[in-house]
Amino acid sequence: MTKQELLDKALSCNRCGTCRGVTQDAVPNADFSTQCPSGMTLFGEYEPAGLMYIARGIAQGDLQWNKDLAKVLYSCTLCGYCDDLCSRGYRHTPAVTILEELRKIVPQELKPRSLQKAAAAAEVPKQHKLAVLKNYGVIDVSGSGTADTILFADTTLIANSSKLSEIGFLIKTSGRKLGCFIDEPLPPVEQALINGGQQDVLERCVARIDRRLKQKGIKKVVCYNPESLSVLKRFSRSGVPFVSITQLYAEMLKKKSPKKLKLSAVTYQDPCHLGRYAQEYSAPRQVIAGLGLTLKEMWRSRNNSLCCGAGGGMLAVNPQLAKRYAANRWEEVSATGAKTLITACPYCNANFRQGKPKDSKIMDLTSLMAQAYGYTGKEAGK
Repeated sequence: MTKQELLDKALSCNRCGTCRGVTQDAVPNADFSTQCPSGMTLFGEYEPAGLMYIARGIAQGDLQWNKDLAKVLYSCTLCGYCDDLCSRGYRHTPAVTILEELRKIVPQELKPRSLQKAAAAAEVPKQHKLAVLKNYGVIDVSGSGTADTILFADTTLIANSSKLSEIGFLIKTSGRKLGCFIDEPLPPVEQALINGGQQDVLERCVARIDRRLKQKGIKKVVCYNPESLSVLKRFSRSGVPFVSITQLYAEMLKKKSPKKLKLSAVTYQDPCHLGRYAQEYSAPRQVIAGLGLTLKEMWRSRNNSLCCGAGGGMLAVNPQLAKRYAANRWEEVSATGAKTLITACPYCNANFRQGKPKDSKIMDLTSLMAQAYGYTGKEAGK
């Protein structure tokens, strides 16, 4: 993107301030009336309009990068709410595109160290644990095995044997024929590459993924991690549908009844990359209903959902600030009266464990599904 293109996009923001708040006309609690994690926790320049002014200044040459500007930029979780809400109005400032461009052009020495290593997110670990899936009948399409639907092994799965076992168990229990690139995994791409301003690396990796999907005749890709889902939906040119694993669970519940879970009312966190980025709001709620649970929605939900605070690399860059962001959401959880918060994102899960109230708990939707179908961890190979 040229400086003129960046300026043209940034100039579309007229600082109307709409992106600061939720769209509902009546707000039951003033604490839930604002939306931007950094803007509501810090102050003006951290709000979307402030960030757009920074983009203007950089594009015009009136501002020079320094530690203070970089600090503001990396306080944003890239949750996409400002972009989404703006697109619902009479004009549209492509805030996500602008913020991603700023992360590309910020000098390397000002990038947080944790994000300077973002390219490592696209590397397959030597000691990956994907062979666990074979124990549950998942087909290795790296070799001669064939399956038209595969599970995408992202960075949160590829070396996580316990989560792989839960998913393998659910695939086996569902009776579905699924494959995975096991012995020769696909690059486990996710949002980390965008957070670190390395879209060029991401695009090269996705091109490799596209070629291998075409070679193997893959018709559908199931993603566990919403961040992998969103970047594949955005950058893949394969024409292959990428879907959330929550859709697989929703279909499974229609065909095979689970046991009843002993849980009181629950509430649900819409992950930004599953909801706003991938537009998947229904399937997780169908799963919760299918498990026989009572859902108490938070005021800010679906496309008005408040980010957990981990996005944009925040959990790695500034875990204390990510914890402050999460505290805002825990207040809203408490207001529902629910004691269990469910999410379908591993990063939401990790960040919500920071500062979790003692009388509350956080549960991953996959673990909840496995529990409902009697998973014990001893089912492999049976």
